[in-house]
Amino acid sequence: MKTLYLTSSSANIWVDTESGETGSLDQIDRYDIRNTYLIEEPMHVVYQSGETREEMDVKKGDILCTFYTRDAFKNRLGIIKSKEWKANVEAYRKAEQKAKEEWAKKHAEEDCPTAPCCEDCDMCNLKAA
Repeated sequence: MKTLYLTSSSANIWVDTESGETGSLDQIDRYDIRNTYLIEEPMHVVYQSGETREEMDVKKGDILCTFYTRDAFKNRLGIIKSKEWKANVEAYRKAEQKAKEEWAKKHAEEDCPTAPCCEDCDMCNLKAA
């Protein structure tokens, strides 16, 4: 069996410990994916682009991928069922929400909502009037 070693820079190498052979994966398939969506409730999906139309049902927790409109793709929609991917998306959403709330709290406590600002900004001039 081969072992694939990955790094955060997308570098990779595989090693076959039995034969001593090495190599790498040449394709980075994420360039084929246009968007991903974590589905939060069951729904019916309709994809339309030009003459291409696809429909599918998705379930809560599915990860829906749309692919770029290239002739090579037989399907424009795909489902990924991965607990790890779902957990990462949810963790990222939670972190983003926390950052937004902290930003809003910080700026709500300041006199000027556009702070830091200069005294000549419209918001400060409206307060002074």
